Amino acid sequence: MALAGATAIVAIAMSGGGATTAANGAGTAGALPNGPLATLNVAGPLAVAPNGVLYVTNVPGRGVASGNRVLVRLPDGHFRVVAGNGTVGFSGDGGPAMRAELASVSDLVFAPNGMLYIADGGRVRLVGRNGVIRTIVGNGRPLRTIASGTPALSADLGTTQSPGDPLRIALSPAGQLYIATGESQILKLTAAGRLDTVRSVIASGPGRGPLGGPYPIAVDAHGNIDVGGGDGWAIWQVAPSGIAHLVSGSARGSGGTFPILQPGPGGAIYAAIGAIFRIQPRKLVPVPTFNRPLAAINERGLDGQNFPLTYFAFSAHGTLYADDLPGAISGQEMHQQLLSITSGHASLLWQETNATPK
Repeated sequence: MALAGATAIVAIAMSGGGATTAANGAGTAGALPNGPLATLNVAGPLAVAPNGVLYVTNVPGRGVASGNRVLVRLPDGHFRVVAGNGTVGFSGDGGPAMRAELASVSDLVFAPNGMLYIADGGRVRLVGRNGVIRTIVGNGRPLRTIASGTPALSADLGTTQSPGDPLRIALSPAGQLYIATGESQILKLTAAGRLDTVRSVIASGPGRGPLGGPYPIAVDAHGNIDVGGGDGWAIWQVAPSGIAHLVSGSARGSGGTFPILQPGPGGAIYAAIGAIFRIQPRKLVPVPTFNRPLAAINERGLDGQNFPLTYFAFSAHGTLYADDLPGAISGQEMHQQLLSITSGHASLLWQETNATPK
């Protein structure tokens, strides 16, 4: 049976007139151009640049009606705009990313060369190191099944007005872009600018039908594609041969969602399923260095409350950055947080109620 397909998505970087390169560890190699100071209201998908700088999506919600923006966190805890002008829509290709309209950011990925990919509504957009944004996948038309060999810019992956299922993206260590779509497809972007369908066969385990999707995906150092989703919110691994097997059929997503997957230390793929696990062939291995601090937070609270982890990303040196679920949990009002875990110790980087970020 064919596994769910994946669609490539592009992460965002911002720049433009009036932008400064002095912020965000200014002047450090690989820093993307950025613009004015901005307030982080609701934190969404995260990404860490090759130079170790954290980027976070500011998403609508909690009384914030403006469109998505991608922000960079400065050493002093403040944020500057990298992409998005706060208006929901699609515009700005060929110009500064910070002046572009973004539709609905669902994923961010950095390439080793410092370019940022963003999954934006039904498109994948790329921000170059000069801060210029362009679309590399998707045409903004309603989502449908994509035939192998389709020109990437002609692919119907969703609309700005009704994004539907979010796109998920991943980069292989060699820089190959993969995309997961709501049409249960995994796609890869070729050097010729076309989308090829990734076919796979489920060799054993429950749920022999297509996984469905759009589920998070990640590619490890051996070329295996990990897919977080399917029956029981399981994790599947697709080998380069196309054979897929179930890594864990009992893993359950926190809050009833599917696992979030990210590349991490040692070229391995890590899954967030309430706690952090390293994915190995046919099993998940808990990571005490990250899980002990998370357990301590959820036992006694960090800055007065626990932490239902939602999105996460690693730096090249193994620091874990994570944000949690905004809003009410089990009838209790929660103030969203952004934290880092280094060498087994957690630090609060931002909290929703803070007038001045820490």
